Formats: sequence, C-alpha cells, structure tokens
Amino acid sequence: MAFRFNFAADDSDDDSTPNPQPAAAPQSLPEELQAPARHHTLQELMTRIPRNISYATISITPMVSIPRRQLYDVRMQLMDEDELNGDGPERDMVVGLGKEDIRTSLYEGGLKSWECSVDLARHLASLYGQAGPESKKVLELGCGTSLPSLFLFQATLSATQTSKPPFTHFTLADYNLEVLRLVTLPNILLSWAMLDHLSSSSGPWEPEGDLDVTESLTAAFLSDLSRRGIALDFVSGGWGVEMTELLKPASPYDLALGSETIYSPSTTPLFADVLLEALKGGEGSGLVAAKQIYFGVGGSVTDFVNLVRSKDSNVQIRVVMEEKEVGVGRSIVKISNTLARP
Repeated sequence: MAFRFNFAADDSDDDSTPNPQPAAAPQSLPEELQAPARHHTLQELMTRIPRNISYATISITPMVSIPRRQLYDVRMQLMDEDELNGDGPERDMVVGLGKEDIRTSLYEGGLKSWECSVDLARHLASLYGQAGPESKKVLELGCGTSLPSLFLFQATLSATQTSKPPFTHFTLADYNLEVLRLVTLPNILLSWAMLDHLSSSSGPWEPEGDLDVTESLTAAFLSDLSRRGIALDFVSGGWGVEMTELLKPASPYDLALGSETIYSPSTTPLFADVLLEALKGGEGSGLVAAKQIYFGVGGSVTDFVNLVRSKDSNVQIRVVMEEKEVGVGRSIVKISNTLARP
C-alpha cells in the first residue's frame, strides 16, 4: 500500500496537502529485493547536472541561508526526461512527485525538505557557532535535499578562506540515485555558487532565481574543491549489509547524520546498523533528527533509542534537542561510542 506522511512537508514548492486519515504502515521489501547499494563519484554525477537550476533560499538562522533547487524545476526536468526515455527511473520519480510523499522501496521522499532536516541544520549551526567543528569526514544517510550537510559544506567553504577546512570528506547517501543527481548535487553546487558570488563582491545573492550551469562554472567548482582539499562522494540504495560493506573503506566517520529516517519500524533496524557501523572503532558521533512519533506509521524516537541500546550496550545515546511546542514533538538524538570525546 502507498504510504504518506501525516504532515505537510516543509518545502515552499510542495503543493501536497496533509492526509486527514492515518496512513497504513509501509510493508518494506526484504533487504535483498531493495535497490542495491552503489557508489557514485562526483565526476559521474556532474555529467548529468542540469544546465539551468531554478532555486529558492531557505533561512536556517538569521546568519545562515541555504539555496535549494525548486521542486517545480525538478518536476519539469523529470517530465522532459520521461518523454524522451519512456519507462525507467525517471518515470518512477514522477510517480513519487504525485499524491504520495513516499512509495516504499521505490521512492523514499528525498525530493522534499522535511522539517527535521531544518532542525538538524540549525543544531549544527549552534554547535559550529560555539566551538567550531573538529570533524573531518561526514556521512549523511537518507540525505535527500541534504540541508544539514549543506550547512557543514558552507562552513567548510567559509573556513578555508583563512584556515584548513573543518570538513574534508562528505559522503551523501539516499535510496534513489535520481534524488542524488536531481537535488543533492544541484544543491551543493548552489551553495558553492552563492558563497563564490558573495566572496567575489559581485553584489547581493538573489534569494530566488536561476543559476546557469555553464562549462566554465562546473570547471571552477571542481577546481575549487580540489584546491581546498574537499572530497564529495555519493551512495544510492537501501540500508543494509551491502551499504555497510560499501562504506567500510571510508569508516569510521567523524560525524554521521540522519533526519526523518526512523519513520518505518521495518527499516529503522537497518538504518541503525549502518549508522553504528559507520562510527565503529572511531571517536565520532551520530546525530539523528526525528519526530517523537510518526502517527499511523509506527516509528518513534523512544523505540529508536531502545533499539540502538539493544544493538550496542556500550553506546552513549542522549537527546540533545527537543521541540515540544508544536503539534508533533521533534527531537535530535546524539549517538557515540565509548571512545568519543565528551
């Protein structure tokens, strides 16, 4: 059965309306039948970057703004590709942009910015403002539009103007490869273009507009990342053993992130396994932002905390942020092993 979150997405482009009836809990396919985990390089995804990106800017804090690709622009690209290519992943994504926010094991909602991703970006901004990050390798699971990683990417670009970068390696993972190429990478390019524009004294950055992705722009983007020592790579596919094995060469990560990733009790154990394995043997920590309970679906922060503790009795886990003055409470949970710094 199709699944839909029982709340409106926090996306100015989103024309969906809240579902008045609780949705049935999704029935996930067995792990071996889900999309296999695959690694993708920045150069690979850059070959399919759109030549024009329409964007709007979201305010994270009074000092932090993040440009992101407009959802209608993604729709237009997908419809154009659908007409050219017929059936295929593009058609699947067009289905995902219909009345359903999520279609289990087909499309997992990555084209929209969910409100807990904003919470996590704000939390990271507060941490960075207090002490400055010390992490070097970042993993975001279920990244979608990737607002938390985009904040850290911007912080790195700003820091490297005068010092060594606080973050040098970003791994962005989403169930759908099409999400990575349609929104994740375009959003990274937008953040780079915004800061490059501001640093060159070319006038104010327009909060809404279009970015022309010329050959010279993409060459400058890739050259600048190389000069700064910043690496980007991408992983598509379902959580599970395959993804864990794929991430091992880059483990342990210093920081692992996830937002709105524990809504389904059937996939949360797989998510927890990948997260814990990514941090295993290091001094890093994980931050998971979620609604305290997903009505009609079954996932909850309490169940996630208990699950993580059952998988590793030595893990340190605590709630570091709670938002209770809303219809459905939201939390951010920090997970670290015994080697982690306080």
